[in-house]
Amino acid sequence: MLKGAIARRYAEAIFQIARRQNTVDRTLDDVQGIAQLFGQRTLSYLLREPKIPTQRKEKVLRDTLTPHILPTSLNLALLIVQRGLVEVMPNIATELEGLVLDYRNQVVAEVTTAAVMDKAEGAQVQQALEHKTGKQIIMHTRVDPEILGGIVARVGDQVIDGSIRNRLHVLQQQLLSGISSSSTDFAPEDFATGNDDGQGPARQGPARQGPALAPTYPTTPQSPAQAQEIER
Repeated sequence: MLKGAIARRYAEAIFQIARRQNTVDRTLDDVQGIAQLFGQRTLSYLLREPKIPTQRKEKVLRDTLTPHILPTSLNLALLIVQRGLVEVMPNIATELEGLVLDYRNQVVAEVTTAAVMDKAEGAQVQQALEHKTGKQIIMHTRVDPEILGGIVARVGDQVIDGSIRNRLHVLQQQLLSGISSSSTDFAPEDFATGNDDGQGPARQGPARQGPALAPTYPTTPQSPAQAQEIER
């Protein structure tokens, strides 16, 4: 919690400077590069080692970074080292990226499908997400066959789960809820096997009218359906 608050404060400060200087994109690139550099095990250890004089650390950073980054970005790196906050640098980069994306009216969407989408399918999903969020979508995709079909999209803190796996889970919960709330006592296996011996309550109307346990869905992503699922 404390690390996040510190990172947010530094990110907001460097972001405001970058806005005034019209260097938002360049500053983000710089800060992300510094975070990667500070994340290297050997350098991270040296920068955090109290036995190494701060002036020596600063000289190494100046010699390494000066030709490649903005002066304000270098000052941030030096300040972080001086204050012993090297381990916070990746968090600063993450917070800054969020500020920059919001400034650009953009948002990152992590999209998971059961199979690889082609270009047209990806464009449809992106368009649907942009319509839903009102922001430009930067889409990162991954494949997970375990979702069976459909799509799962994580946009910021929001998760849109249109996967077949989730639909089946919801269906199972609805069935279980209906069974547990019913005043009639019958075994779930009677429902599943379609007990038709005329003896048990499995023949009662409500149970007969329920949806099938295994509805038929396509096992590969279908773009129009995916887009409709997102827009709901």
